Amino acid sequence: MTAFEFSVTPTRRRLSSSVTGAMLMVVAIATLARLNADTLYYGDLITFFLPALFGICLATAFVAVIAGHRLLAAVAVVIALLNGFPLVQPIERAAASTIGRELRVATSNILGNRSDYGDLIAWSTKSGIDVLGQQEVSGYALRYFDALRSHFPSTPPADLLGRHPEVMAWSGWKILKAEHVKNVPILPVFGWGGAPLRLELAAPGEQAVDGQPALVVYVLHPTTPRSYDQWVDRNAYLEVVAKAIAAEPAGTPVVAMGDFNTPTWSPFFQSFLKTSGLIDASGTGWPATTRFSRRFAKLVHFGSPVDHILVSRNIEVKRFEVGPDIGSDHFPVFADLRLP
Repeated sequence: MTAFEFSVTPTRRRLSSSVTGAMLMVVAIATLARLNADTLYYGDLITFFLPALFGICLATAFVAVIAGHRLLAAVAVVIALLNGFPLVQPIERAAASTIGRELRVATSNILGNRSDYGDLIAWSTKSGIDVLGQQEVSGYALRYFDALRSHFPSTPPADLLGRHPEVMAWSGWKILKAEHVKNVPILPVFGWGGAPLRLELAAPGEQAVDGQPALVVYVLHPTTPRSYDQWVDRNAYLEVVAKAIAAEPAGTPVVAMGDFNTPTWSPFFQSFLKTSGLIDASGTGWPATTRFSRRFAKLVHFGSPVDHILVSRNIEVKRFEVGPDIGSDHFPVFADLRLP
């Protein structure tokens, strides 16, 4: 070893230790915040990017190994496991097999206040969808949806929706009753988010049996948590809707779908599942991204799974899929279901 190499090696090691230590400190703080996401606003925001945090933890462990810091590498691996477990843990599945009517349900955040809805309308009318939930639907957007009115024979009454419904539903099944879920907080600030719809449906050519609908569908869109107040509002919104679903008569087939503005890994999404008694139709703890940035859409769809379809335990999920790019900053999602 030359004198120059002898003098530089300790410096390089100290520098690598500093870099590795800084990376480890960042992921440790982020992980601690995420583990307390039920009470920490920023901790819950981190859940939107849990796969990225998991990847950064692995990168930190790799850097530590390369730099020869075994202890730091071991700590980074432990933190990576803490963040990776929610991504791979098994989740509860819906009914294995049923014998009732089949239908396809879908939900799509349309990205309001744009004028080109051609791809959205084509997908909505040519994908075999029976019940479609939409979010960010303004009166302006409805002017472009004549094709949807022609395709879907049943919609909630105009006096319920108002001029700017925000949350909308289109159905090939007969809507027996449509209403908004009561006592749901809607924060009066700029931004999207609308009153959740509750629909009682009957299959085509059929009526309610003993006064009970064949299916009850909820369409949701709580506000996005871009501020602490909006976060509190979103969480209260989800709690009220979950309790409303739990209060449905026992055995009623229920579907809840929409842009929840809540990722799969948020404790508030898990609380919604627990309170409502519903099952995530995606069937995985690591669903594909549904909300992404259009700015980088040509390069990568970086974002979070915030659009969900949830079903009661007596409904069979035959297929779940994230749909194509239809011009929004959300991918649509759909599920093929079979009722009990």
